[in-house]
Amino acid sequence: MNGSFAADSAPVVRVPEKTPEALRIAVIRLAPDALSKFDAHWAETADRMRDERSLLPGRQFIERWWTWVAVARHPARLARLRRCEHIMAHSEDRTRRREAAAEVSRILAEAAAQVL
Repeated sequence: MNGSFAADSAPVVRVPEKTPEALRIAVIRLAPDALSKFDAHWAETADRMRDERSLLPGRQFIERWWTWVAVARHPARLARLRRCEHIMAHSEDRTRRREAAAEVSRILAEAAAQVL
């Protein structure tokens, strides 16, 4: 499971700006089926920002979806993440679940490091 990201795997989209509009376009290009989740999350976030009179929910939204795009823009990386999520959700072996969780952490760190 500890497969490092394949260096020859080209990104599907460029790194977007950290704005809801740019992230929405990236989501549409990467996984159109995820758009409804993105839009619902954005609507909920806008409500929270208004209710809480804070920009923090917006920042959290941006970081969450920016990280998702950073992973999804490389199909091999996204496939690794999905395999790990499946193991964490379905394996009865505690060691495998822990290894999968550690691999998810590495995947997210790789993605963040490549887009900074």
